[in-house]
Amino acid sequence: MWDGGKFTKFQQGEYIFSIRQFAPFKAIKVLGELQKIIGPALAGALTGLKNAPNADTNNFLSLAPVISDALEKLAYNLDGDKLQNAMELLLDKNYVAVEVVAKNGTKNFTQLDEGLINEIFTGRTFDLLALMVEVFRVNFMDFSKLSSIPSGVREVFGEIKSPFRGN
Repeated sequence: MWDGGKFTKFQQGEYIFSIRQFAPFKAIKVLGELQKIIGPALAGALTGLKNAPNADTNNFLSLAPVISDALEKLAYNLDGDKLQNAMELLLDKNYVAVEVVAKNGTKNFTQLDEGLINEIFTGRTFDLLALMVEVFRVNFMDFSKLSSIPSGVREVFGEIKSPFRGN
């Protein structure tokens, strides 16, 4: 059983989640599955950048072609089954917990299972997506420990990371 990885707390409204880094074998499997979703969106964004070479990352309107092309590619490649699969991979109850308050007032972290997901996120689908993004960020967006990739590639990864910093 994996007992490593750092824990990150993430507050969303009244809920506090504890996100544990994936074990390496789990991380590779999740990344392999998610690249089927992320790849087309990135391809669309790159097409949008090609069509809007002077896009200013600080100006939302100039990014409209980039965002539009990314969303269009994503829409053609993403369906409910793929999105649910991504949710199940990212929100694995062995890696994500939520703080719950017992009847006696004590607070404990409990595995985020299907029942708790239904209880917490019914009517809050975008909050569920935000939690998924946070789990992705915790597991795949820390490029500070990269050692075997040339520094130029690390810089490119850092640039890809910058849009996620605000989330």
